[in-house]
Amino acid sequence: MTAITTNFQSLIPIEFFKNLPPFEYTLESFFKVDFSKWDWSQLIPSQDFKWEEGVTPFSNKNFVFMSAIAYVVLVYLIKFSLSGKDVKGFSFNKFPIVHNLILSVWSLIMCVGAIFDIFLLATQTEYGISALFCSPKSNPITGRIYYWHYLYFISKFYEFIDTFIIVLRKKPLIFLHIWHHFIVVIIVWTWFGEGIAYGTVGLLANTLVHVFMYYYYFRTALNPNIRIWWKSYLTSGQIFQFSISFVLAIPFVVQDLFVDPNTGIIGHNCTGYSSFIFTMINNLIFLILFVNFYQGAYRGSRVKTD
Repeated sequence: MTAITTNFQSLIPIEFFKNLPPFEYTLESFFKVDFSKWDWSQLIPSQDFKWEEGVTPFSNKNFVFMSAIAYVVLVYLIKFSLSGKDVKGFSFNKFPIVHNLILSVWSLIMCVGAIFDIFLLATQTEYGISALFCSPKSNPITGRIYYWHYLYFISKFYEFIDTFIIVLRKKPLIFLHIWHHFIVVIIVWTWFGEGIAYGTVGLLANTLVHVFMYYYYFRTALNPNIRIWWKSYLTSGQIFQFSISFVLAIPFVVQDLFVDPNTGIIGHNCTGYSSFIFTMINNLIFLILFVNFYQGAYRGSRVKTD
């Protein structure tokens, strides 16, 4: 029974999920963040990058959850305040053009930077191609590869602006959009606690999709009348992104899990199993929501895409 109980706890990280919400804070301490300890030099790309919660800017647990909760609350407060029929939405003129161009270029930088450093890890270190999936507990991967994870993490705060532009314009806003921005910043934050290498897979897929997605938004912000034939493929790309994440999870699981022949207890070779499970659960939720959105937008209601 001990082995069975231990194996269940090893495969289902109950303690991780219990400790994930910020219940350890009092109401007063939850809103206190010591910004004076933040080391802003960590924003500069470095081969020596090291995540340190409370020192790395934006890394404090209460700051992450406070930001995510504040995002949702503000979105619904703005929606409510603009809900009157006589209330007009805001016109942002050129701001969405600049905003979407920034995110398209930012995504390209992260994608190319991560690819370059994965290539170096795979060809010039002992990790090989496994660097894309597993950071071994015995010799965890460190350095600039996690800087790209960190830059990706920061971008998720900036992407909150997407929603505020939509809401302030009084444009339709779906649950998928709100949930995606709310939970992703928490998901990526969990990657840093144990230095999960598998997060690089999500980073590469998501930034690649975002290069094209934000470029599309940039083009349509420049000229609202333009018709771009590959618009519907953006959602298809996101569906493919979350679908392929389950296939690419196999190498992580194969490298990570092992059974002790003496005790029969399951162990882990790689860092970050708990955040891996949390990420995959949310990937499944995203996949369901994106498929539902795609069916409604491009098949059910036959919304024009060109």
